[in-house]
Amino acid sequence: MIWNLERPKVVEQVHRSYLHAGAELIQTNTFGANRYTLDRHGTGGLVGELNRAGVEIARRAAGEKAAVLGGLGSTGALLRPYGDEEPERLRQVFAEQIGHLVAAGVDGLILETFFALEELQEALRAAKEIASVPIICTMAFDKGGRTVMGVGGEQAIRVLSADGADVVGANCGSGPEDMFLALSQMRQTDGEAILMAQPNAGVPKVVEGRTVFDATPEEMAEWALRFVRIGVNIIGSCCGSTNLHTAAIARAVKGKPLGWQT
Repeated sequence: MIWNLERPKVVEQVHRSYLHAGAELIQTNTFGANRYTLDRHGTGGLVGELNRAGVEIARRAAGEKAAVLGGLGSTGALLRPYGDEEPERLRQVFAEQIGHLVAAGVDGLILETFFALEELQEALRAAKEIASVPIICTMAFDKGGRTVMGVGGEQAIRVLSADGADVVGANCGSGPEDMFLALSQMRQTDGEAILMAQPNAGVPKVVEGRTVFDATPEEMAEWALRFVRIGVNIIGSCCGSTNLHTAAIARAVKGKPLGWQT
């Protein structure tokens, strides 16, 4: 994220590569730009600068071609009784970041890669207090369609929809298959909800000391069509994916009943 300040042109070019591939939504390079996470690296004082710069870069790249989502992720902190963190503290941390993203002019917010429902609820509460833009909430589902904290698709959509999320879905996790299970549960639970899917490019493997994702663009496109068939409305990709994966997905879903709802 420090590249938002040190190498903004590189970040902008990455955004542009996905736009050229057919993306209609792009996310700011601000996933971990909250004070809790940045403090671990001695950069907590850059919360405002990193988030504002992230929005400015994405907005410059998007122009009038795409919507810009302000992205933020889990802090990794555990709320009581599982950890030592207090709800009010987490909500303040999220509120600080969200305030900068909203002030810089995002079209929406995406709260992503959460494992614990309680932490995501605090982020959503902070967003609802500050923002008047659409809010997307996605969790990372693993084997059996559950997060590492045991949250399933049915529970996630019931709680998050009740708390005011405009879009609910899944990102990251252990691959498209487990995500498909979680999203199927969501759709069966709520037939009207707007759903989002952002799977990794397969399951990561370590090869010669490097993390490798083995799903090809064509395989990701096939999964995108499966998501369409169960009624997912917004489809993208997460870890290990490239602009080539986005291009394949965009071709596959062209003309299908999808759309960014505002």
